[in-house]
Amino acid sequence: MQLFAYNQVGQTDELVIWVGVLGISDPPPVSFSIAGGDAVIPKDTGASFEPLGDGSALNHRAIFVFDWPDTPERFPIEVTCGDAKVHLTSKRPPRLLPVLGETSFNLLLLSCYYQPNDKTARNVAWLIRQLKPAADFTFLAGDQVYLDLPLLQDLPKEKTKLAQILGKKYLTNWFSAQLSQPGLANLLTHGPALCIPDDHEYWNNYPYYQIQLNNTHSTNDRENWRGVATLLYQRYQMAPAQNNGFFRMDIAPLYMLFVDGRSVRDDADDHMFNAASINALTQWTDELLARKAANMSAVGLLSSGQAFLMEKANAWRRRLVDAEMPNYKDFETLKTALTKLINAGIPVIYLTGDVHWGRIVEGRNKRGEVMFCEIIASPARLIDSIGQDQLNFVNNKLRKIFDATKPFPYHTDPPDEVPDMKLANLDFSIKHKQSGDHVAMLRFNQIPGGVSLAVDYYCTDPDTQKRTMYSKTVAPIKIVSLN
Repeated sequence: MQLFAYNQVGQTDELVIWVGVLGISDPPPVSFSIAGGDAVIPKDTGASFEPLGDGSALNHRAIFVFDWPDTPERFPIEVTCGDAKVHLTSKRPPRLLPVLGETSFNLLLLSCYYQPNDKTARNVAWLIRQLKPAADFTFLAGDQVYLDLPLLQDLPKEKTKLAQILGKKYLTNWFSAQLSQPGLANLLTHGPALCIPDDHEYWNNYPYYQIQLNNTHSTNDRENWRGVATLLYQRYQMAPAQNNGFFRMDIAPLYMLFVDGRSVRDDADDHMFNAASINALTQWTDELLARKAANMSAVGLLSSGQAFLMEKANAWRRRLVDAEMPNYKDFETLKTALTKLINAGIPVIYLTGDVHWGRIVEGRNKRGEVMFCEIIASPARLIDSIGQDQLNFVNNKLRKIFDATKPFPYHTDPPDEVPDMKLANLDFSIKHKQSGDHVAMLRFNQIPGGVSLAVDYYCTDPDTQKRTMYSKTVAPIKIVSLN
């Protein structure tokens, strides 16, 4: 039997532990030791194992909920199931951001992790565990798995067989430590962790038909794949606190809303979000406005999967390559909420991945104040692109003749300009561009009127020299609502 556990996000008073077991039809009871104490009993003593959704009767998961221990420090958790034990750590998110000059609240942002290209000893999870300061909260912003790759895989259409093949990709990433290979396990055991999906939790440009994926050519096949992928996402990644399609966490003056903008998308360019998520967006907006009206500092943080500052994809691209958020009607709902906040003097930080390059864009009002800041970190480990990779290799060889080789020849360079998007009459400018494999650590502190933010971009290339040369700190970014 293989055992893995990690600390998912929960409600404010909940310590949530996901426990997964492989290779056993009837898992034995699970026991827990938290913060070095004696065995503790979950709040819900009726929690039970259920299938992982991978077509196997031998693989299961269960969710256990506890009270947080009475400590502000990071603490150990030991999980025992039969003869197997795993160890993880967690730290309760604070109620208030630390004041500048104290330790910071550190949010790790990463996305787009392709495990088949993460095979060295200095793999992504290992590199992240070396970072100082360490993360207090880990946000995986989409594409934690690539169910549709490799591109030419011959996927079965029968649902159980499809679940078995797609489920192996989750198993590889989540149980990687138990399988003695790179993956996400050694990252997830440093909780709490929040995962939201993007298209590759399903297939490229989900929910649209894709020429290169024969399992998307008919409505029945797409529904089969959708059903399998949805269950796998729910059983591996989605915490109970995300059941309504969003997760909310406030660390005053920072009010944070993370929305699943992928799972309920339709293929008619109508909606990305469910009704509960739209209501959560409204409530988040209203609470920020109320805080500002009470003369308290207020800063919003939002994520909904894809990048915000993107041009609407044309008819060809949105069907066959990637539809962007502006292609959907309810993107206007998102824009309206942000415009309302910015016009009221409340700045918003937007976090995302998705695009396979990193960037920080600031939007300033006419007084020069930062009122919008989009931070992108992508990819943690790049996918293979058949044809394009070979072309990039040849082009880089040709550049060598002119001593102009690219350090990351297979990666797309960040664009040099920001799309011409109207948002509360802000002026946008690029503050930083990041190429190559990377993650970002966001360090937050409270300052009078708002927050001070530092962004550490860490190159995650296996090459030590590249990691040193292409890691960069962007600081300080002053984001305030009261002057």
